[in-house]
Amino acid sequence: MRIIVATLFLLFLSSCSLPFLKKNTHNLSYEEYKDALPKKITKKFKLNGKLSLFINETGQTGKILWRYQDNIDSIDILNPFNTKVAEINLYELEKKVILKFSKENDRDSEELISKIFGSEENIFLLKEFITKIPKQLDNIDNIAIKYKNWNIIYQGNKIIRGQLVPNTIEFEKNNISLKIFISDWVL
Repeated sequence: MRIIVATLFLLFLSSCSLPFLKKNTHNLSYEEYKDALPKKITKKFKLNGKLSLFINETGQTGKILWRYQDNIDSIDILNPFNTKVAEINLYELEKKVILKFSKENDRDSEELISKIFGSEENIFLLKEFITKIPKQLDNIDNIAIKYKNWNIIYQGNKIIRGQLVPNTIEFEKNNISLKIFISDWVL
């Protein structure tokens, strides 16, 4: 009986603290974020992770494999069964995006990507916030940055190959939430 009462008490205490977890997020202005970034240029980059996308209340999950080399980004989007759904190629020098889908004439996927990112420049914006982690993450676990209509949220941190990276990066805008759970990182 004592164990049950103690367990219920602990559950009560922990549930009371849940609303305060969001308060541990430090808000940075975009200027503070930019001013603290290192000036080095990224020549090679690789990210593997899980992906969670919600539009309104409809959610999808999958995997993201992102590689950058020789001024070209190649992003593979996989479904939960590791089947390639889409490939996005970014040509940085030309600021050009090419989308390839696994099915011929898959207009729904194209419309979905357009609905999420809007213009092509937003995909390059996404890359900037992924490859340029806020320096403040060294001391603060949760950081939120507001840029244009986007809320970018870095949650937690870990060391992968000597590099401090967030556990997750979330991009929120209107009714869209794109969350990347980082599992492997090479910068």
